[in-house]
Amino acid sequence: FSFGIMEGASVAVVIVASSFMLWHVQAYNNGVGRLPPMGWNSWCDDSLCNAFGKDPCSEELVKSTADAMVAQGLPAMGYKYVNLDDCWSATTRNATGHLQADPKTFPSGMTALADYVHSKGLFLGLYICAGTVTCKGGRPGSYGNYSLDALTLASWGIDFVKMDHCHIPKSNLTDQELYGLMSHALNATGRPILFSLCNWGLDEVWNWGGSIAQMFRIQTDHLPLWDGPGGSGIGLGSGTGQIIEFMGRLQPSKYIQRYGYLDPDFLMTLYPITMTFINSRTEFSFWCIWSAPLLVDTDIRHMSDEKKTILQNTQAIAINQDELLGAGERIKNETDGGQVWARSLANGDKAIILYNAGRPNTRITVSVTFDELGWTGKSVLVKDIWSNSSSVVTSGLNESLVGHDVKFLRLSMQP
Repeated sequence: FSFGIMEGASVAVVIVASSFMLWHVQAYNNGVGRLPPMGWNSWCDDSLCNAFGKDPCSEELVKSTADAMVAQGLPAMGYKYVNLDDCWSATTRNATGHLQADPKTFPSGMTALADYVHSKGLFLGLYICAGTVTCKGGRPGSYGNYSLDALTLASWGIDFVKMDHCHIPKSNLTDQELYGLMSHALNATGRPILFSLCNWGLDEVWNWGGSIAQMFRIQTDHLPLWDGPGGSGIGLGSGTGQIIEFMGRLQPSKYIQRYGYLDPDFLMTLYPITMTFINSRTEFSFWCIWSAPLLVDTDIRHMSDEKKTILQNTQAIAINQDELLGAGERIKNETDGGQVWARSLANGDKAIILYNAGRPNTRITVSVTFDELGWTGKSVLVKDIWSNSSSVVTSGLNESLVGHDVKFLRLSMQP
């Protein structure tokens, strides 16, 4: 191993030894993240996802978002994290080498902001970068300062840390080793912090990410598009439809574990113009059946009725937060675009998605028999998550769906 990035050789030895042990445990449990985290992120709120300019986050945005979450009852549904992406820090460290908040946009500082968010019963999250400079904002990265930055974040009362993957100098460290160092540094502070590992799916992160972080990005960034361009990292593209296909090939149930969730990136729920109601509802359905983190990347201060219909659906959230913590698998993939996804739930029910992966102007019938689900000769109570309707069915399911649309169902075997 090479450990040249740490502040001192003796510190490096301790951190590396501890990190090596962390990589060989079953899951990353430091007291938080028992279920997939839910909340909000600033990246695409009030901006074009930073395609032009920088994320315009501010102290006022955080406070107004926290206020709106409480006013709308979102914390009771599980939405508790208020997270800032690459936007919050000054462009230089302070005189003592510590990270510092941008004094223009966060004049009260991060400790005061964390206190405000905590007073609402919520948690505050911040973005850092594994390299020397952040990805979009040109702000200081954490490379060479992992221990120092972990202590700084903990001293402010930060509850969630996302670590990005830009501008990493060449070294002998693998991503597993690099992120393991920050994982250990955060735990060494004594403050339970949820660690979000964002290396864009590189180095087959699904094989090791859950041992050093509660959530780990499995592919390139998600943009508010159905079919999007490729980006840094792996995957089939940045659009919702491409992420769904990538997850189908990955077989996520092989890798998910408690305290270790596959992260397909933020929810782009009803991003203006580019994310329709059907696309947004399909996105939310899949993130729920995968037990993925539900971090909304669009404005939740002024939610339309359509957006509330999606984000406040407690039946969908219950599947995402189900104690069995499964990840839905694609069990049928027809040539016409019809797909069936399924996962088991803790009480013996099954969550099912019938999905038309075809183009928006195509309509097909998607079918599954109960024999294919392992429930031969049974009567089944079928609950439609989105229409909130129920019926008893004895043989199977057949649904006519337009392209991109889903039927999201909860099935209960009857006596």
